[in-house]
Amino acid sequence: MTNIKQTSNSYHNAWRFIEDYLPNYSRRDDVLIDDILLRYVEGEDVNDDDMRWIAAEFHSDKKKIVEELVKLESEFMAEALQAYYDTKLLQHT
Repeated sequence: MTNIKQTSNSYHNAWRFIEDYLPNYSRRDDVLIDDILLRYVEGEDVNDDDMRWIAAEFHSDKKKIVEELVKLESEFMAEALQAYYDTKLLQHT
């Protein structure tokens, strides 16, 4: 159980970093899309319009959805890391 908890904590810590450094985090459509897809994969409530979109876009295939989540979240992390280092570099110049 420790490994599962540790993994979960690491994932949540990564999201905290993304929330802190991803430019325009709270206004981005791709972040909203990630949230909708993650809720679907985790079996949480997803509204009817989003369920229709998931069916049309991904044929409700969880493997395809997870692939999209990995793609999106990798891009978020890369962009957040760039913003973090840009901020750090600007503070030291």
